[in-house]
Amino acid sequence: MDGLAVNRTPVTPRVSVAPGDLVQLSEPDYQYGTGPLRLRITRVRFDLSTWYDGRWVWLEGIEIRVDDQDGRLRQVLVRVSALPKPEA
Repeated sequence: MDGLAVNRTPVTPRVSVAPGDLVQLSEPDYQYGTGPLRLRITRVRFDLSTWYDGRWVWLEGIEIRVDDQDGRLRQVLVRVSALPKPEA
């Protein structure tokens, strides 16, 4: 490295999910877990999501188990392209 600092500009991801929404994610579309995931969103973490070039967003929520009961609290980094598209 030549000693020059890299200056990255934060980018807020554009998503149309909100607390209370239920999302269904395939394993390649989220980080920090295995298998498909159903998540009822409790919080969209835009404050942590600005450093992923608008491609990923941090979500917090309750995992919905296969028996449709509430599971544990999850924090996952989700691919924006796997979420519903915001209206223009």
